[in-house]
Amino acid sequence: MSERHPARFSNEAGQTIRAMPAHVRDQLRSALEKAETDPYAWPQGDRYDEDPTVRVVTTADAIAHYVILPSHLLVFAALQF
Repeated sequence: MSERHPARFSNEAGQTIRAMPAHVRDQLRSALEKAETDPYAWPQGDRYDEDPTVRVVTTADAIAHYVILPSHLLVFAALQF
């Protein structure tokens, strides 16, 4: 997929990510950069795998959920382990 989908963040997800330690934010940044260039690179994130646009990014220390929209990714949830 050649079209880039820039990541945008819900207020809650952005606040959560900003509160994470720098090394955890760096992990998520790298993972989300991968998602921006290939939104379907991460597995589906809805409970029943019914919505292919909801995806989940996992790193060693955090998890983030995003939805693929026509022009961008919307990161709507994030959690540090």
